[in-house]
Amino acid sequence: MPVPQLIVVSLRGSGTPLLARITTALGYTPYGTMSGTQREHGEQPGPGEVAPLLRAAYGQDEAARLLRGQRDNREELEAAFQQAVTALWRVWWTRLGQPVTAASPVDPVLEDRLTRVPDTDLPRLLPGRGCWYVNSLDLERADAGFLRAWHSTARPPIVYHHRDVRDRIIEQIHLLSQPAGHVGSMPEHLVYRDIVSALPTMDAKITLALTDPGFPGMREARRCQWLLRHPAVCVLTHEELADPADGGTAETRDRALHRLLAITGHPDPAAALAALPNPKSDQLPPGVWRTHFSPEHERLLHQHHSDLLPPHPDEAAHTINSRRTDAPTNSRPASR
Repeated sequence: MPVPQLIVVSLRGSGTPLLARITTALGYTPYGTMSGTQREHGEQPGPGEVAPLLRAAYGQDEAARLLRGQRDNREELEAAFQQAVTALWRVWWTRLGQPVTAASPVDPVLEDRLTRVPDTDLPRLLPGRGCWYVNSLDLERADAGFLRAWHSTARPPIVYHHRDVRDRIIEQIHLLSQPAGHVGSMPEHLVYRDIVSALPTMDAKITLALTDPGFPGMREARRCQWLLRHPAVCVLTHEELADPADGGTAETRDRALHRLLAITGHPDPAAALAALPNPKSDQLPPGVWRTHFSPEHERLLHQHHSDLLPPHPDEAAHTINSRRTDAPTNSRPASR
């Protein structure tokens, strides 16, 4: 049986919508940063999923009352269940170390009760099959109890999705150069849109991205380096998933998708691969940075961000061969 929950850490500018289409095709409803791609008719919770969440959120007596009265007042039951789901989503979001706003429609009493659910029991309360998309998983911000539970069980599985740092920079600049209504609602995007839009040339914008430590995505990438090295994490790159017309290959894509299917426990990988959508992406193609980076940009990149560059091909090949020998289920090619 496929695992019911999945966590995808996808760095900003990594072509996340392409991976989100793949996980949605595999039956996972996206939450978090990709919740805008959620299907109109999500998977409905089964009978075995409603009662446990109601008991955790409202207590045994109130949950029993709601369930007994569902024939006479189903709307009350559905409203109570949805309120509990919303509170549970916020609890999950907080445990993943993601920022939340102080003003929220979530009932603080429900949130407090669900916060006290043991970390090992929390994943079982989420209804349906969900995929949490986050831009980072910082070991200093994520909940310690969640990290300990994941260390012990490797559940939910974690996927780390990224691409060449130079392409991520160009993708971010492209986003931040859009009209005000197209950059989303993240505070750092709103602020840096103003900064990027005030710069006269692409050269100046790239220089800003390479020298400003607060430029969106750079600090996150550095704090996510542990995900590249942890043997229980499935690593995927945008280059691997790219359309052949953009420089990808069907063989590389299939190998990457097999790793994804293995970590999710999919029972029929061949059927799943055949049903997946076309890899065409709305993001800029891999290697677009070559059109924009100057020798000075390369110098700044190595000066400030050499630790984020993909490994040398010889080093990458040695790493891959070592992983194939020691832990074949976790082997993966390095990003280009």
